[in-house]
Amino acid sequence: MSYADIPTKRIEAHSRICASATLLLLRQIICENKAADRCLSTFLRQNHQFGSRDRRIISETLFSLLRWWGWLKYLLPENWETATEEEGNSLPKADEFYACFAAAWLLEGRQELPPSASRWLHKSGVTGPDIPVLPPAADLASRRKCLRAFFPEEMPALTLERLLPEWSLPLIECPEDIKKLIGWLQQRPPLWLRAQTNDIDRIVGEFTRNDVKLTRHNLMPHALHTNFAGVNIKQTEAFLAGKIEVQDIASQAVALVAAPQPGQHWWDCCAGAGGKTLHLAWLMKGKGRVLASDKRGFKLEELRTRARRCNLSNIYCKEWLGIEVKSYANLFHGVLVDVPCSCSGTWRRNPDLRWTTDGNSIAERAQLQRQLLENASKAVAPGGTLVYSTCSMFRQENQDVVLAFIAEHPDFSLQPFASPITGEETDGMMMTWPWHADCDAMFVAKLTKTHA
Repeated sequence: MSYADIPTKRIEAHSRICASATLLLLRQIICENKAADRCLSTFLRQNHQFGSRDRRIISETLFSLLRWWGWLKYLLPENWETATEEEGNSLPKADEFYACFAAAWLLEGRQELPPSASRWLHKSGVTGPDIPVLPPAADLASRRKCLRAFFPEEMPALTLERLLPEWSLPLIECPEDIKKLIGWLQQRPPLWLRAQTNDIDRIVGEFTRNDVKLTRHNLMPHALHTNFAGVNIKQTEAFLAGKIEVQDIASQAVALVAAPQPGQHWWDCCAGAGGKTLHLAWLMKGKGRVLASDKRGFKLEELRTRARRCNLSNIYCKEWLGIEVKSYANLFHGVLVDVPCSCSGTWRRNPDLRWTTDGNSIAERAQLQRQLLENASKAVAPGGTLVYSTCSMFRQENQDVVLAFIAEHPDFSLQPFASPITGEETDGMMMTWPWHADCDAMFVAKLTKTHA
């Protein structure tokens, strides 16, 4: 059935139901500080009555709202956090939020709105002639003009900086104008794949047959870029055979900076689900050993499953609570410390984190990061490599942690390297920004321990 075939009454009901579901999720995220992806997956799992079209509308509206929240929140009624239906049930009153939800779609630069979003726009009282026609690559100033029609009186001063939390701006040491960074963070993120085979042409061919174009990075040929998957990646032949992993190119660069060699013994001490662990093990050609650790046992179980699918038998797992392990002293050729952080470098793909992260927690996180780096560093053998990484844009979690560590440990020094992404030489510390490769922001530092 095409959109044109859908009866008006059905569109009205559909738009109201989707708006109510979106608002329910928005309240959980903004008011209760819950993760957007988990809220959405839980909601859809518990509400099987929503079909694929409903799920798309709810999902895309929700993430558009979060991406533009710094502006869109001014379109909501003052009591939106506690508003309920007049009938007294638990669902929020939906029609008061139609203007905000329609504006979210317009800010994304949609050339054509789906019926529900069109209905929201119509019911908000804003008509087509009131809205500027945006070119596909409209800048942020042009997108902001779309909102003027939604404010019956004077529009608030919606500066570009309001698209980020105010507390974050002094913490970001951006080498370019901060407006350039904001512009990148407002773009939808692409999909990056990492090939775990040298037969990349076969992978590109499989996706081409599914009408998905993959583009190789010019310096990292195993990094494959696409703006639209169009297929379920986990059902592809390449994925099931362990030939590809979904991993942002900024994350892929970390293992390349570490540069493990076949036969070495490495420790990925904050491995999580193990994206970087798998990369380390693959670079080692299955020879040597990679110990993957995390304090969350369920994450390590996920990693074991991934390692079996990828046929990587040189990975073994063990929980680590972040304390010094005396039996690990001087044991490893290399240690990767990919510490828990604010994840501000992923704000492009996780826009909810901008509004749910507590700015006052950054200093506390940095203290934990220093402690984890301190404890893990003792496991590096003389002449070995220590790699520290975060997906943070904040200097307090990045350079400050590394420089403080070096000041207290003269037996460690920065090891210069060339950026895998840009080819530029570094002093041993590298900050990847979104414009370097249409990617997340990520920090990595490489240190060498002095020979005994």
